[in-house]
Parts: sequence; structure tokens; C-alpha cells
Amino acid sequence: PVLMASAAGYGFITRFGDLLTRNKKGKAALSVPKGSEALPPVALVESADLRVAVVTNVGRVLVFPLAELPRLSRGKGVKLINIPRSKREEEQVVGAVVLGEKDTLRIHAGKHYRNLKRADLEPFQGTRALRGNLLPRAFRRVSRVEVCS
Repeated sequence: PVLMASAAGYGFITRFGDLLTRNKKGKAALSVPKGSEALPPVALVESADLRVAVVTNVGRVLVFPLAELPRLSRGKGVKLINIPRSKREEEQVVGAVVLGEKDTLRIHAGKHYRNLKRADLEPFQGTRALRGNLLPRAFRRVSRVEVCS
């Protein structure tokens, strides 16, 4: 399985086989809203306790169970994190990653980074499509996110 997401805050899970095509020109697997872009796909290893962490460039983080995402072959997907209409111009998703039980979320803000372990992510837990909580003030200009094992 693969997690497909866009910077507009939408995403879904698909099978790798659904991304393959015979056509030379390819096919659109992820519909991206105007003014947005696709995020790099994230390969998943099926496990019971996987969670999705969605981080925006203004420092909002939302963590929810992977089971809340639908399995689609292609399309726009469902809302991962709520970005209000008035803020869609300046706020976008920087990363959507999948965390296992022992994984750590590393958030980069300029030259600084912060590691968030499972216990540190508790304030950011929620259900899919919520707004998410803000990171501390020093980490509100997020440039990228990654998973450390």
C-alpha cells in the first residue's frame, strides 16, 4: 500500500499495482486542486498500530489512525487536515507521513529540528479532518518532516 497526499490537505491509500499503467503518457492517480502540488508518496508496511501525521507549513500537526483513510484506486481523496478557506493561500501541507509504534517524527524549521516521540505526539492526536494543534513558537515555519526509527 501507498499513501498519496496533496499539499492542499487531501489524501488516500492505494495499492502500488493501481499506480502502474501500460500507457506511455501515464495516468493521473492523484487529482490535485488548483494552486497545490502532490506530496511524495509514502510506502506502507501493513501493521496494526500505524498512525498518520500531517504537518502544515505554519506549524499545525494532526495525528490520527491510518484506519481512518479510505482505500481508493485514484482521485482526490478525503480531507486529512482542515485548512480554512481564508488561509488556503498561505497554508499548505508540508508532509504527510506514516508512523509506527516506535517511530519518531522529526520536524525541521529552518536549521533547527525537533524530535517528537509517541508520548510527545499525544497533544496532536485527533480524528481525520480536524484543524490540528500548533507547535511551539520556534517551530511554526516548518520546512520539512521525516520519520526516524
